[in-house]
Amino acid sequence: MRYHSDKAIDVNIAYIGGGSRGWAWTFMTDLALEPKMSGTIRLYDIDQEAAKKNEIIGNRLSERKEVDGKWKYITAPSLKEALEGADFIVISILPGTFDEMEVDVHYPERLGIYQSVGDTAGPGGIMRALRTIPMFVEIANAIKEYSPNAWVINYTNPMSLCVKTLYTVFPQIKAFGCCHEVFGTQKVLKDITEKVLGIAGIERSEIHVNVLGINHFTWFDYASYKGIDIFPIYRDYIKEHFEEGINDPDSNWANSCFACSHRVKFDLFQNYGLIAAAG
Repeated sequence: MRYHSDKAIDVNIAYIGGGSRGWAWTFMTDLALEPKMSGTIRLYDIDQEAAKKNEIIGNRLSERKEVDGKWKYITAPSLKEALEGADFIVISILPGTFDEMEVDVHYPERLGIYQSVGDTAGPGGIMRALRTIPMFVEIANAIKEYSPNAWVINYTNPMSLCVKTLYTVFPQIKAFGCCHEVFGTQKVLKDITEKVLGIAGIERSEIHVNVLGINHFTWFDYASYKGIDIFPIYRDYIKEHFEEGINDPDSNWANSCFACSHRVKFDLFQNYGLIAAAG
């Protein structure tokens, strides 16, 4: 990676789980819209055919005239070849099969344990961790050997245990976990703040929060906008709008199964005094 003017060029990214149909496509889209970065992405996946398909998709996307970021996508046949020379490493893998995930989520229901996700906390999270940690031991050792100075961004759950495994195996690693769920709650707070204060155009990034908990069980105990405490604003809004909630303008067919106008968040706040930030 090198810098030219205000742009990072010749950036090398290793994508572990590069055959993904979800996160990989989102990642490709984000990079295509970023004008200040360009380079090469090496896609590694135990399903080589899936990685090759994403190579085609990524390169076709990069060839479109309207994209800002230009990237070359290459399928890496081995973890070593993906990691060597990487500036950044993205980990986004499915540990196990969908049949195993079904067991994680639904078998505990027989004992009265219901899980909204089942990949982080509870019995589902424990079982997933037992499958995932050995994989992350292997990945951490490979990073230590082939790209010890790279920044590692993990999207795989159980998030805390995955990142802890990376640091346990390779204490000098530069790794962090990332999930979009907190961003969604920041946006809810942004929308409520705009409504209550009569301010238009607040950016989500202007909502400053303190995050507690683990992934998929996340809370805010502090939220502010330009020094203004949002908790009283949020509390008053809930009192007035508890029944109808707040509608999300970004709702669509893909996420409508979770639709509740954020009334679950409101109920949890009334019971615990903290803002539920998961989902």
